[in-house]
Amino acid sequence: MSEQPRWLNDNEQALWRLMLAASRKVNRVVDETLQAGSNLSASEFAVLVTLSEAEGNELRLRDLCAGLDWDRSRTSHQVTRMEKRGLLTKCKSPGDARGVLVQLTEDGMSRVTQSAPDHVESVRRVVFDHMVPEDVPALRRFFAGIMEVDNVPGIPRCSEINN
Repeated sequence: MSEQPRWLNDNEQALWRLMLAASRKVNRVVDETLQAGSNLSASEFAVLVTLSEAEGNELRLRDLCAGLDWDRSRTSHQVTRMEKRGLLTKCKSPGDARGVLVQLTEDGMSRVTQSAPDHVESVRRVVFDHMVPEDVPALRRFFAGIMEVDNVPGIPRCSEINN
């Protein structure tokens, strides 16, 4: 980071606050929809979806946290809580005593399948129904630019950790 702060101008500040408010609203709508329809948190849903899309409905813990872009500690704690609820299982990875394999259970698959229709309807209503097709390329460029930024301080990404 530079020594002198590069303060936001009034337009940037207004846009930043709008982005924060919109992000909070999307997160709240998604979380409330998942809680009401299937008693899942947004974090649980993210884990279940990631596992449901993986071959054999299983991933190594390091691959799960890389796919979610979460740190290892957060992923590990989330997996432990979900295992206690019967949504997934975890065990030592075959052939690698240090690795942990996380697998979706039948109940986990059932819950993600049950919650998907209401989830996608909420996302459609809050994000896509008011968007015009001409907005999409600019928004893709904007969000892709955010995802490419890697020169900020913080903890190492989960993909940089061994298991």
